[in-house]
Amino acid sequence: MYSEKHLSRRELRSCMDLGKALTSELDANQLFRTILRKLSDMIPADIWSLLLVDRDTSDLRFKLSVDLNMEEVKDIVIKRGQGIAGQVALMKKPMVVEDVKTCRYFNDEVDRISGKVTKAVMCVPLIFGSQTVGVIEAINPYRTTKKALSILMFIADYAAIAVENTRRYQYIQSIANKDNLTGLYNTRYLYQKLTDLFESSRVSGEPFGLIFMDLDNFKKVVDKYGHLFGSQAIQEVAATIRDALAEPAFGVSYGGDEFVAVLPGYNKEETIKMAEKIRSMMAKTAYLSNKGENVRLSASFGVAEYPDDATNITRLLSVADRAMFKIKDKGKNAVGTIF
Repeated sequence: MYSEKHLSRRELRSCMDLGKALTSELDANQLFRTILRKLSDMIPADIWSLLLVDRDTSDLRFKLSVDLNMEEVKDIVIKRGQGIAGQVALMKKPMVVEDVKTCRYFNDEVDRISGKVTKAVMCVPLIFGSQTVGVIEAINPYRTTKKALSILMFIADYAAIAVENTRRYQYIQSIANKDNLTGLYNTRYLYQKLTDLFESSRVSGEPFGLIFMDLDNFKKVVDKYGHLFGSQAIQEVAATIRDALAEPAFGVSYGGDEFVAVLPGYNKEETIKMAEKIRSMMAKTAYLSNKGENVRLSASFGVAEYPDDATNITRLLSVADRAMFKIKDKGKNAVGTIF
């Protein structure tokens, strides 16, 4: 079996230094770029790719690649055991194929999509504990020596730890920024992101929209069905908001039956359309249906835009809030602005 004995002292030291750098990096995108950039320097190849295991499906998906167009391969799903990468993930063992024509596992799907031609492959699993968390794959490596594989395996051990570290860090960050009941972001995250968004929008000149919404007559729902059903209704409204928004837009549980939506890049007209979309989706939804009920809910929406309506966080939220209360006073279940 290939091992560290194939490496010179200098190469071993370089691998250890890279390993330390990887395991201290918590920014996932920076981590993945560092892994592939260093590997392409140490072991030249036509293409380097990092594929990670989707924890929900156990499938492999491309996370980053050097010299592959990610737009072309981002939707490719590789089942465990499918192709060389899938087989490496399944067996948890490295594989070196010097001529893919002789390999019964080779799958040419990526070649057909990308227009590349694979002749040889060197692929190693990323193992954390006893689980495969991903694979690193070199297409047409310039050398497939024992030394090259030993370098790749050595780095893969550190890369597996680093990938798991970033996943856990992201999970902890997610918990800290999410509302327990709705799964939407919380006000802590809202103010952090608005601070960043104000600064980036000031520099770029791009507008962004803000929607403040409050459920209409929600107390009657709680009084009729109780607090447990009321909480479920809040969760279902949050799901409606999530379904309406596409990143980088995001929803926030502002407290009780109030919500905020932040829409980067949206002007006021576009923000109003989004508020109307959420209002329309709510009107078409029967809430608490899995409890045998058919509850119809509506909300009042207030819209504000940076920079036309306000140039600081407190003012912008206040403008949207006032616009929402203006709708409440007029009869509810509508979208409005102050200016």
